[in-house]
Amino acid sequence: MDFIKILYDKVNFHPLQGYALFYYHNGKTYEACQGKLGDESNSDITFNSNFRLASVTKQFIAFSIVKLINDGMLSYGTSILDIYNDLPNYFKDITIKHLLTHTSGILDYEDMPHTDVQIKDEDILEFLKNTNHTYFTPGERYQYSNTAYILLGLIVSKVSNRCLDEFIETEVFSPALMLNSKINYEGKTKVVERAYGHILENDKLVVKDQYWCSATIGDGGLYSSVNDLKKWLKFLVKSEEYKSMKIANIAGNYNEYGLGIRIVDVLGSEVIYHSGSTIGTKTLLLFSEELDLCLIFLTNFNDFNGTTLKEVLVEYLLNKE
Repeated sequence: MDFIKILYDKVNFHPLQGYALFYYHNGKTYEACQGKLGDESNSDITFNSNFRLASVTKQFIAFSIVKLINDGMLSYGTSILDIYNDLPNYFKDITIKHLLTHTSGILDYEDMPHTDVQIKDEDILEFLKNTNHTYFTPGERYQYSNTAYILLGLIVSKVSNRCLDEFIETEVFSPALMLNSKINYEGKTKVVERAYGHILENDKLVVKDQYWCSATIGDGGLYSSVNDLKKWLKFLVKSEEYKSMKIANIAGNYNEYGLGIRIVDVLGSEVIYHSGSTIGTKTLLLFSEELDLCLIFLTNFNDFNGTTLKEVLVEYLLNKE
């Protein structure tokens, strides 16, 4: 396939890099995987290997919020202070829609003092209780926010009265037949065939899978595989929630961000994607119903830019015409 040749020519894959890749376009499929999981068994990566999705997780959180809205348990205009009345008063002006579209202006938890103990989503809620301002007036502009999606994940749990993993297991994984995908709570959840993150040290790949904020869930704590993500896309595009998620932010169409997904125009066709990055892991999920196109890429290697794949693919599609 022409794109695959261009991909391998232009993207700087490390020879020892572990990854799983799926590409489909106009009835033709290409699949490839290489490398090791990095666990004690040191097994090979397969299309069932589960990678930490990092920010690709955000579309699952957005889907869950939209489902609660469709079920009448929330609205896009719900004030966050109505959900957590012990947050600072400025949260009265921040809505669910602001969090979904990265237009809330709430502070980045990454600016918290780094600790030797991993922080969790509840720690970030406590952090927000001790803040007294936003970066800008809510709705004024776009600024990507991991904190917003951590808060959304907590809201899913609070409003539904279910643990986040239970909610997503019941409302997403089970109906989508994503049998091996998990939200990873250390000590509670076992992720089968887990691909551990790697970094490059002295020209050797070494396992480096955790750091101070690796235990957060709402912004990037979901694990899944190529095979399960293919099932997710089939489930997603048929859902009522997807119709809402595709609507880019009306107030200015900031950065072409919908609800948990990015939306770009390629040759007049809608392309949906999101990339993810965390220590030892990079991810990309891209698809277009109109172009009959899908690209899934998961790697347990840190020194790699997953967004590059999207750029190479878009360039290929533009030059092909």
